[in-house]
Amino acid sequence: MRAVISLFFPLFLFAQVHYAKLEPVESYVVKAAAAGQVVMADESAEGRIGDGKIVVQIDDRVDRAQKSALEVTLDALKSTLKLTEEMAANQQKVYEKDYRYYLRTRDMKTKSQTEKDRIFSTMMASKNQLLSLKEKIATLKKQIADTGYQRVMLEDRIAKKAVRAKGLYIYKVAVRKGDYVNPGALLLEAMDTSRGRLVVFLDADEMENLDRKKIYLDGRETDLRFEKVIRVADDVHISSYRAEIVLERPGGLFSRLVKIEIK
Repeated sequence: MRAVISLFFPLFLFAQVHYAKLEPVESYVVKAAAAGQVVMADESAEGRIGDGKIVVQIDDRVDRAQKSALEVTLDALKSTLKLTEEMAANQQKVYEKDYRYYLRTRDMKTKSQTEKDRIFSTMMASKNQLLSLKEKIATLKKQIADTGYQRVMLEDRIAKKAVRAKGLYIYKVAVRKGDYVNPGALLLEAMDTSRGRLVVFLDADEMENLDRKKIYLDGRETDLRFEKVIRVADDVHISSYRAEIVLERPGGLFSRLVKIEIK
């Protein structure tokens, strides 16, 4: 029995070895949100960290012209609204005066029915004019809201036509100046290289007491823990469980193979 134990005991000292490709923690694919001609594409940005400058610019001259026109329209609508509100406030006073006069005279014996009808008609005309002004105010407010929404939509479209990649590693500029792109066309590929990701597939034995085990990278012990562990077997790697390790400031080259052991 001792011979059997000494034969198999060393197997427990060795961990299963995994190899994973070090990839950026996030990858981004930027596609065109609107159609237009590419007026600028900075190919020299490839292989660099974006500094916030525009990398790809789609023609937005018409959008900017429409935005300027909308701003003029919006200012005019707001001015008209202000004047109409002042007119409505004045008309409110006129109506209240006409209404008080109507209340005073409707039961007077000294007023003829013709005169009373005239006073009533004047009061109702004053009220209808006030209601008309209030209706115009409501219409103006809706027009202002609609115009403001159109301006926001244009601002969003203008912003999306200027592609930046601040803080991201620019992997590929997929268009060139003069290209015409439709919505959904690939413009830029970029990555977050401030952190790295390693994906391994563990068997059921390795999943046991995983929180208590140490992670070794290229033979060196680390204090790393798994960022994510999927406790449902993978569809492709059958009977294995996907686990992810995130490295802060990994340094060196990405896409290199890293040896991973869990002990």
